[in-house]
Amino acid sequence: DLLNIINGVRQAGNADFLFYEPLLRVDMALMEALLRDEAGRYEPLADGENKAALERMAQIDWDAYPFSVMLIPGQGPDTLDVELDPNGALRCDMAAERYLGGVAPFILTSGGHVHPDQTPYCEALEMKKYLMETHGIPENAILIDPHARHTTTNVRNAARMILRYGIPADKPAMTTTDIFQSIGILTMKSRLLEELGYLPYRTVQKMTGVDNCFLASPDALTADPRDPLDP
Repeated sequence: DLLNIINGVRQAGNADFLFYEPLLRVDMALMEALLRDEAGRYEPLADGENKAALERMAQIDWDAYPFSVMLIPGQGPDTLDVELDPNGALRCDMAAERYLGGVAPFILTSGGHVHPDQTPYCEALEMKKYLMETHGIPENAILIDPHARHTTTNVRNAARMILRYGIPADKPAMTTTDIFQSIGILTMKSRLLEELGYLPYRTVQKMTGVDNCFLASPDALTADPRDPLDP
């Protein structure tokens, strides 16, 4: 329990601890005990699931595309035995059609181990598999964000990847999802400010009923000290 974890950290402590280390170690021990290791399960992404796409990125003529990357937010199924929710598959179908039409050089699937609780399936990884197996999208055209747990972090983590991976931040990224989440992305400014404390985009605009576009903001790189699962 929590008391045992705190006592264990105290007994293992030493005078060389930095001021934040005891609490950090308690948080990490709690995450391990609760099987909430998602923040590190797929790291380093650049050497794993995102390696092929990053290697191809240096060859991209960004001017040949209207958008830099296409974000697909995930949706978790209702039961533990379902790998990919049908609505998540539908979002992938729409994104594949747009990718094959040349709108962006990369698709970014976003979503972690969210629904149901303790699911063994990662939304982003299952969408990547579906895009490759069903639509023949090559692995080097797909980036994954296996950390996001709701719409706010779908957008924030996409903006982070744009900035961290050197994707042109002055070129708009697009989102493709169902009409309800698309509306939510357009109207969640107050939610972003409440949950994150900042806006991860400089601007966001509606394109179609299911497509939006946005420009990443450097504020997206701000870490959230309140969230131990913040990647």
